[in-house]
Amino acid sequence: MAAPEEEAAAADGEGGEGGDEEALKRLEALVTDLYHFRDTLPSRDPAHDHTQDHTHDHAQDPTQDPLVAEMERTLKLMEQIHVSPEGRGRALVLRARALGVAPEVGGARAELALGHALKLDPALGVAWRQLGEQRWRRGDLRGAREAFGGALQQGEDPEARRLLSMALRAQGAGPGPRGEGPGSGGAGPGPGGVALRESLAQAEAAVRCDPRDGQSWYVLGNAHVSLFFAGGQSPGSARRALAAYGQAERVDPAAAANPDLHLNRATLLQFLERFQGALEGLSRAAELAPGWEEPRKRHQHLMDYLGNLCRLLESRGKLRGKRRRGLAGPVPLPLLGPLGGAGGPRPSPIAGLRPGPNPQRVVLGRVLFSLTPPGGVPYTIGLQDGGGAVAAVTVYNSAPTWGVAVGDALGVAEPVLSQHLHQHLGQTFSFLGLRVPSPLSLVVNGKRPPGSALAPPRLALSNPSAPPDEATPPAPR
Repeated sequence: MAAPEEEAAAADGEGGEGGDEEALKRLEALVTDLYHFRDTLPSRDPAHDHTQDHTHDHAQDPTQDPLVAEMERTLKLMEQIHVSPEGRGRALVLRARALGVAPEVGGARAELALGHALKLDPALGVAWRQLGEQRWRRGDLRGAREAFGGALQQGEDPEARRLLSMALRAQGAGPGPRGEGPGSGGAGPGPGGVALRESLAQAEAAVRCDPRDGQSWYVLGNAHVSLFFAGGQSPGSARRALAAYGQAERVDPAAAANPDLHLNRATLLQFLERFQGALEGLSRAAELAPGWEEPRKRHQHLMDYLGNLCRLLESRGKLRGKRRRGLAGPVPLPLLGPLGGAGGPRPSPIAGLRPGPNPQRVVLGRVLFSLTPPGGVPYTIGLQDGGGAVAAVTVYNSAPTWGVAVGDALGVAEPVLSQHLHQHLGQTFSFLGLRVPSPLSLVVNGKRPPGSALAPPRLALSNPSAPPDEATPPAPR
């Protein structure tokens, strides 16, 4: 007896190019109806479907899953539509597409169907592309990359380039806390850095194929974000990522309605301390995907962080009485340590700083409190200078084990000052901030922190096993 993959596309006396085209249209209509059924199931959110690697509630008995039942019904209907031997390969691709609606049940059969389709017609680029997706879902990233490359050998294919870009990032990043992370701490000449740069090249090529395709611009934005977090947080990479996301929205209404785009951009904006845009982006992602918990959780975390920070600055860390008075007044200049003395930066009160960089200046004050938001980025210190002015010192790329204590003398060299004023959902967040790229640029009680205070940047993708969806990389700490 023939295998189901062969039976589904076997000729039955019908044939001819015209007959095949009509049969393939009928097969495609059945597959379209199946995916529409999936997207309209009450338990699914069609605006943000992550079914590619979700486990159904009926995992113990897949036959009770209505989607699986509908998939099997569709497959039986497809088997009743016959094509000639010349059309069998394309029919098998459509069968694999139907099986992919519930990959935890149909994934293995889909991969078999695609393999048979490629034996019949190795030039089927769409079969190579779908084969890459199936391999990716079962964790074979190397095989996925080879399959996407096979698709490109058959001709230009922007979708294959997008998928290859994503797979290169997933494989090239190395071990990470949530499936993908540049453990080397950079995107230099190492294997991870080479993969990330090749990922960027593939995303750029996808955009060149069709500059009006918002999905390609979105993937390009993600490629720049990955390089930003893995390659030293270059301002140029951040600008290019934001420009790509903006272009995706401008050229494609569907991209503008992509909740992942808004979440990813909000992640970058939050790291850049553009909190207004981050809050608005998280709100928009939650609005577009009401069944998705991540943007709502992240939005609440950011609101809580900003609210707590403002309250702690206003209350001077909630210190009272003798302890509060003990931290008031000027800090002895010898506690500047290596930043003090002739030729060093000039001590300046917070009030004497101007917005933006302040070269050849140093702020010296006392630690009022420290605050670590969910996710650990950024490690935040409440600082009071000798005149009683307070500011939030946000420290990036610090190791989780490093920190300061209340009362420590803290020197911040060449401080970058921001006046934060953000209004969102009826709340106002107003404070002065001093951004510090590394704990090693600080002086604590007259000494530089040890090298162990610096953490190499790490990147995590929340959903690397589902190729069609790119989720957000947390910023490094």
